[in-house]
Amino acid sequence: MRVAKSLMVVSIGIGALAVGLPLGQMAYADGGGTPSSLPGAMPTKDLSGFANTYWYVPTQYLPSYQYSTKTSPKVMEVPDQTVWHFTSTDNGYLHGCSYRSVDLGKTWAPSTIEGSIAPNNQVLIGFYGELLETSPGTLVQSGHHTYFQMQVSTGPVEKGITHWAYMAQVTSHDSAWTNLPGTGGQGIPTVDTGC
Repeated sequence: MRVAKSLMVVSIGIGALAVGLPLGQMAYADGGGTPSSLPGAMPTKDLSGFANTYWYVPTQYLPSYQYSTKTSPKVMEVPDQTVWHFTSTDNGYLHGCSYRSVDLGKTWAPSTIEGSIAPNNQVLIGFYGELLETSPGTLVQSGHHTYFQMQVSTGPVEKGITHWAYMAQVTSHDSAWTNLPGTGGQGIPTVDTGC
């Protein structure tokens, strides 16, 4: 629902910009032909504060739902702990590694992160592992803390997971650093093995 609303806003903006022009042509306020001259263009969001940070799923957001054609019942709740390590940022993009476990830390699925945060705080992260997975979300502020509010549905047709969660930042000063929720006592140093 949130994505459709965002797309609607974009299409209204483009439609208003191109009124009176034949389809396929675009006019810019300064008469030029470069996207940087679009009316209302915003600068790229500075994400440098996200470089070399870690994020995890707090306990209350671990529940996710797994669908499988090979189990009965076909849908069951599983704990989904995901860890992100943003290694670098540039031009509004995030780069790094992700690790996901849905079996209480017995196995971890690593993937490479290529994501972006738009100036309006809309997030889209691509996870490149065994499958390409995309996850939309929003960067939100609560008090002095920043969170990623994310949603994902992923997996092959015969088995997949649907999950939404707030991702919270974790540092070496937090208890979750050495004892991630839903992992049987594993911590960031043992999970972050490179992607």
